[in-house]
Amino acid sequence: MLSLLLAAGALGYTYRKYSRLGRVQLGSALAEEVASSEPQNVLLVGVDSAADLAPDDPVALGREGGLRSDTMMVLRVEPEAEQAHLLSIPRDLWVPLASGGNQRINTAIQTGGAPELIDTIEGYFGIPIHHYVQVDFAAFRDLVEVIDGVPVWFDAPARDRKSGLDVPAQGCVTLDPTQALAYVRSRAFQSQEDGRWRTDPTGDHGRMQRQQEFIVSALRRAVSKGARNPVVLDQLLDAVLAAVTVDDQWRAEGIAGLALQFRLFEPERLQRHVLPVVEDTIGGADILRLVASEAEPILR
Repeated sequence: MLSLLLAAGALGYTYRKYSRLGRVQLGSALAEEVASSEPQNVLLVGVDSAADLAPDDPVALGREGGLRSDTMMVLRVEPEAEQAHLLSIPRDLWVPLASGGNQRINTAIQTGGAPELIDTIEGYFGIPIHHYVQVDFAAFRDLVEVIDGVPVWFDAPARDRKSGLDVPAQGCVTLDPTQALAYVRSRAFQSQEDGRWRTDPTGDHGRMQRQQEFIVSALRRAVSKGARNPVVLDQLLDAVLAAVTVDDQWRAEGIAGLALQFRLFEPERLQRHVLPVVEDTIGGADILRLVASEAEPILR
């Protein structure tokens, strides 16, 4: 009887904890849900939205309204193998949208919301999406704040005049929430070499690699802050639950079960992938095209 009461109490705690998650209605856009012990794909989207920022916030100044996907990644988790893969999707990738016509993939969410983006990814890449997680600018900064910044190594002074990144010296720099956001959003990344500022020639490819490295550093930081201590983990969870939005089909026990299975996962074991692309232009606009033959083994 005591075991039953404890189990019931734990289940009730889980429901109360995860009931605070923001939800987005996705209807039938998601693939059929699988058990938390089965392999599954989670679409992680950082949206280009200043909706929750103060009007005088530097990030919000001069921005147009509407919603665009600034960062798109597919996280594949394989609980039995205790493995996870992270695939970055370039925002300027030219794709056939699920609703018709061809466009950059970052316009899909603006065209038809998260369901359009999910349907486009499934249709073009053949990747079933089981769950969806969304973070905006304000939420991203909140997550960085709760782990007291994220350490990032810079080979040289770095900057991005568009995003606001400003790293004056070489070395390991713990980026605060504002500089962390500027770093992961940087599309005009420059480093100083021999007294001159040089723009990163790798474009979106370099941006995606920096984002993936940042995620590993953030996970490592969370662990160092005590994420494997139940009390500290509870505090971190509170911050995460307040910052992210997930699909309406992801039940509390599914999230908790997945988190439990990966509680000892080492950040360095995260397998990172970037899609092979080539640069092109359409109507004078820069785009990226998928190199299908090279992408096939990654997608498979």
